[in-house]
Amino acid sequence: MSFKAISLAAILGAGLFVLAGQQPAASGIFTSAQAEAGRTAYERTCGQCHTSTLLGRKGDPGELPPVSSLPAHWQKFIGPRGFVAPLTGNVFIDRWGGKTAGELIARFQETVDDPVLKVEGMNDETTVNITAYILQVNGGKAGTQPLTRTTDVLVRSITRQ
Repeated sequence: MSFKAISLAAILGAGLFVLAGQQPAASGIFTSAQAEAGRTAYERTCGQCHTSTLLGRKGDPGELPPVSSLPAHWQKFIGPRGFVAPLTGNVFIDRWGGKTAGELIARFQETVDDPVLKVEGMNDETTVNITAYILQVNGGKAGTQPLTRTTDVLVRSITRQ
């Protein structure tokens, strides 16, 4: 065998080893029905502050809906800076990518349970569904397995980012 053939075999073998060592993206940890129910719930609740694009608020003029149009208790929760964290994109993945879907659900539940925020119509199932929707917007793919509060898959592996 020539030196070139041995070198080529070594390079190809190393490439296969690297590919085999990569973790495949998790998919199907929520259902399409959960994500759709989550979209509907998000639009009437979380989307008012985090916006319909899930990009949050920076406090810039012209953000929709205007903070001034929100209930007074939501305005108080947002505060004078007008900042609301994004629920999609690199900032979101940098913050939540290393945590599990269950931890994300728990954080969302803490927020909606805040007495200042007073989000009406939220229950455990709604929070889980909204999380499924947010995972879908971030690139997650629906499947047959429902998302639960105990789902221990990393957000980054669901979103493929």
